[in-house]
Amino acid sequence: MNWRKNPASSWKLYCIINKNIIQGASPQKVAQALYAKGVDVIQLRYKNYPSYKLVRIAKKIQGIARKSKKALLINDRIDVALASGAKGVHLGSGDLSLRTAHFLLNPKSIVGKTVHKIKEAKKANFEKAGYVSAGPVFSTPLKKNLKKQGIDFVKKIKKCVSRPTGQAGLPVFAIGGINKRNVKAVLQSGAGICVTRAIFEAEDLLKEIKR
Repeated sequence: MNWRKNPASSWKLYCIINKNIIQGASPQKVAQALYAKGVDVIQLRYKNYPSYKLVRIAKKIQGIARKSKKALLINDRIDVALASGAKGVHLGSGDLSLRTAHFLLNPKSIVGKTVHKIKEAKKANFEKAGYVSAGPVFSTPLKKNLKKQGIDFVKKIKKCVSRPTGQAGLPVFAIGGINKRNVKAVLQSGAGICVTRAIFEAEDLLKEIKR
């Protein structure tokens, strides 16, 4: 991927459609509503879901993303990303390596990485991640085994993945417990916003980002 043309550099609000969060709602309808409100990128996160079913969902959302000129990423599942034509994948700490993902995917694909430590961010930067998501910034029931890192952690991550003057640094998204009440403080760190539980607050979050 050409670093100077990294689409993730322009993303401001990143929403994760998690099967457990939307429950019985249609993922396609949720995605369509999010894109219509102005969300830049959606990550489809359906852990342990049959591939053939997930590909069907991903293809429908990718069709919406293409028409909306927005992006769709698939959590972990490189096979689903390839089959659906998604923009790329997001990898967690226990998923395939960035190098393996880059080898398997199209050179223009974006591969994002979750980081919980400075050294993980440095490694992701070295291995040419398209972006990193750092956190959890605040306490969240989705990551009960992880302590909140705070906004200073996000600032440190941004600093360690910065590049020489004149070059855009690796995009950083803050994640974990972010909502319309604390989003302003997160924005002041210079990071993008990534939400899972707060996807239904997307309109309010976008208003704050634009303001």
